[in-house]
Amino acid sequence: MKMLEVKNLCKRFGSNEVLKGVDLALNKGEVLSIIGSSGGGKTTLLRCLNFLEKADSGEILVGGKSVYHAVDGQKPVVSAEAQLSFGLVFQQFNLFPQYSVLGNLMLAPKLRAKRKSTEGPRETAEQIAARAQKLLETVGLTDKANAYPCELSGGQQQRVAIARALMLEPDILCFDEPTSALDPELTGEVLKVIRSLKDSERTMIIVTHEMEFARHVSDCVIFMADGVIEEEGTPEEVFDRPKSEKTRAFLSKTC
Repeated sequence: MKMLEVKNLCKRFGSNEVLKGVDLALNKGEVLSIIGSSGGGKTTLLRCLNFLEKADSGEILVGGKSVYHAVDGQKPVVSAEAQLSFGLVFQQFNLFPQYSVLGNLMLAPKLRAKRKSTEGPRETAEQIAARAQKLLETVGLTDKANAYPCELSGGQQQRVAIARALMLEPDILCFDEPTSALDPELTGEVLKVIRSLKDSERTMIIVTHEMEFARHVSDCVIFMADGVIEEEGTPEEVFDRPKSEKTRAFLSKTC
């Protein structure tokens, strides 16, 4: 069974058709990298998968279950579990400055636990804190639990953002240009964490401009242009033997 299936996803902003019928599938534990020039639809696709934007038409299935189904001109059908299926790490970290590192990690799980209080046993604050500490160890920031975002480097803030996304235990973890806001010397520490998540067989989608990273961490690479998937395949197929002229032109400028 596929972990993720996207069927004929379309999205318009006014008269601008940004996604023109995107289809893709991803198995559990696979890493998909999405590459392409600005304006090709990469970030819009990621935002539609995380329901920050609502696709005008198409369907999204997670684990074989439909979590989003839209028909043009009608109200979309969204399952109760939809938003919990995906986690998103933003370009600009988006940490809450008024909370400590530990507070940032614990905030969403604590809110979720309150909502579940009438449905049976809920996770305690102590259990949430223990999970947060373990994830901080995973991203190498155990000693920063009580620090505030303003006291951290950009690379450290992005690692906190990754841990925060993992706190809700999403089926699929998405990254939107996770190193674009970082100085080159800080990029490596974030990419190292993402590589370690691949080793744990986590299903991930990464929009990235780091071509060598995409080549080495991905099971599948998609090149998007003009709102469609222009080319897809293994890293070797896309980077070494591209079939599309658009892909070849893009790679000649970036690799």
